[in-house]
Amino acid sequence: MSTLSAPIVMKFGGTSVRNDSSRTSAMRHVKDHFEDGKDIVVVVSAMGRKGEPYSTDTLINMVKLVGKHICPKELDSVMSIGENLSAAYFAHFLNQNGMNAVSFDGRQAGILTDDNAGNAEILEINPTRIRSAIAEGNIVVVAGFQGVNNDGDVRTLGRGGSDTSAVALGAALGAECVEIYSDVDGIANCDPRQVTTAVFMDSISASQMITMSDEGSKVIHPRAIKASLASKTPIIARNTFNDAPGTTIFHGESSGDSCATLAHREDMVMVEFEYAHDAGSHVEGVINIDSKRVILKDDVYFSAKLSRLEESFGFYKVSKGWATVSVIFHDKAPKAMEIDSAEILETEENVISYLLPESEMRVVLNTLHAAYT
Repeated sequence: MSTLSAPIVMKFGGTSVRNDSSRTSAMRHVKDHFEDGKDIVVVVSAMGRKGEPYSTDTLINMVKLVGKHICPKELDSVMSIGENLSAAYFAHFLNQNGMNAVSFDGRQAGILTDDNAGNAEILEINPTRIRSAIAEGNIVVVAGFQGVNNDGDVRTLGRGGSDTSAVALGAALGAECVEIYSDVDGIANCDPRQVTTAVFMDSISASQMITMSDEGSKVIHPRAIKASLASKTPIIARNTFNDAPGTTIFHGESSGDSCATLAHREDMVMVEFEYAHDAGSHVEGVINIDSKRVILKDDVYFSAKLSRLEESFGFYKVSKGWATVSVIFHDKAPKAMEIDSAEILETEENVISYLLPESEMRVVLNTLHAAYT
């Protein structure tokens, strides 16, 4: 029997559990904590990315072949399968490598959500079964991205949901820290896939990270960071495939050496209305540009959101291929730099944001990165 202590919560993304080679790298990090005598809770995403057999996108596409308009509640059931399989598989993988482990889905982990299919909020977590399993000497592997509503129906947590699961569980368990693993060395001041001169940071404040995430950064979802605010649980973004120390997301004031960071959104659709609207406050995931324009992500929920916009407000023009780029400062932002291909948007005082054609995004990101970092 284990003596309960503050556990380590470790979250592994899809690329970290996609095959036996990547799972072996993930297992090595788990084993390091295991051999140090730590209590461990692992949260996993679905295995792999789009095109691989058990990824969430692959499961969604399988259903879309029948018809593109999918009931959100049925879609939740489909999307939860990938994480459930991943949790059971990884627990078995740990067991086969000398570490006792059990897997839990969202219900078994005690995660209660509201009824918002596709983008549910965690209402509370009862970690009793997790604590009992740890006390019995097990590593607990939890399926991320999901919980259940009051009726026991599965609900998924939206983009970045496994991060949210991990941080919320960390808060509920009084975790020592939450380690979030992916295939990059931590959090960069800009997307390194777009800007080759991007730099990985040793640390970043939770407030600046939330703003980065709000402005489109996909490293960690803002809901996940916000879940750590009350408990002030440290979050460390690390690379599954090496021993780099990663980036620590800390709570409290900056040491004074904070730098500007950049975030972006792509695959956005602009909807223009004939009359003024407040669509952003009525439809989840819709971002107001001005009194007559909004943008929203071109994803699996796009058709349903567009139908709601049309029903509530009507519209006269829809155009694809848009992006936003934002520069986030720890303190007040300087005067915005004029860029011919981009429109400056009204934003918070520590953010400069631009609306632009997606085809110009890489150029604008590199221009702003050179100017402000």
